[in-house]
Amino acid sequence: MHVYDNYGWLRGLNCIPSWGARIEEAWWSYDPARFREEVGLVRRIHGNCIRLWIEYTAWMADPEKVTASFLDAVKAVAEAGMKTMPCLFNRWHDQNWDYGGTYIDDLDRPWKTRVDYVQALVRPLAADERVLIWDLCNEPQGNPPKEYDWLKATGEAVRAAGAKQPITIGTMTGGNIEKHAQLMDVLCGHPYARDRAGLAKLIESFQAMAKKFGKPFLVNECVPGCLDDAKRAEAARYYSEMLAQAGFGWMGWSIREGKAIATRRDRIDGNGIDGQGFHPWFTRDGRLRGGLEFLLDQPKLRAPWEKA
Repeated sequence: MHVYDNYGWLRGLNCIPSWGARIEEAWWSYDPARFREEVGLVRRIHGNCIRLWIEYTAWMADPEKVTASFLDAVKAVAEAGMKTMPCLFNRWHDQNWDYGGTYIDDLDRPWKTRVDYVQALVRPLAADERVLIWDLCNEPQGNPPKEYDWLKATGEAVRAAGAKQPITIGTMTGGNIEKHAQLMDVLCGHPYARDRAGLAKLIESFQAMAKKFGKPFLVNECVPGCLDDAKRAEAARYYSEMLAQAGFGWMGWSIREGKAIATRRDRIDGNGIDGQGFHPWFTRDGRLRGGLEFLLDQPKLRAPWEKA
């Protein structure tokens, strides 16, 4: 289900809810109406998929409530005409304004409760058409061997819960992808090159890996941020064009200005043009950032289910 040779039609954003400074707050303060408002913004730019971040540390506080909120979020994405790509764990951490997630020390802890978490989310959606693909983890750091073993166990837990959808991992570039390739049905990259030439080189490397491992490839996080709206819009234009043409599709990071790192102008990270990692696609009041109006045009490529 949902395994495609070409993902050039993939178009969407990562959901980092504007009300959460950390991933736990995003779920502990989950608001169905506000969530629907935010994913609705993505549909305005013809998005067809939402990468939905969640984490064990958010779920453990109140498993029943958080599971119910997660299932409601999947429902809300479907109501907006899109599919969900759940991201079950996060291994990206900022030194100053961390978004939370799983840390290297956590990999030494017993995994049973984390398996319970994974299966609690997967079982109700195991054969659900609303889920495009399961993303086991955002940006594993490639710390061998325990991180690989943990991700292998996570994938096994997803399958043991009955998942019929494919599995990917939000890997970045180069060896980070290759180390985890055997665990994925669909390979994944996170290109953040600062210019067209740099992106072209990354695309070439992704194509080589897809050929080497005999697996399709998609991009579920991309486009460098910037405080300058015009520079960001220029990057967004060539990223969307080049990645769609390459057959990988694209998903930007963070829907709307908010409280989390890189979603607010006074807490940027270094992952951006001029070192300015400011990533939202919409302003706090729900307007597209300047220069992104081209995204309102109907894209040339449509998702397979939109053609029916």
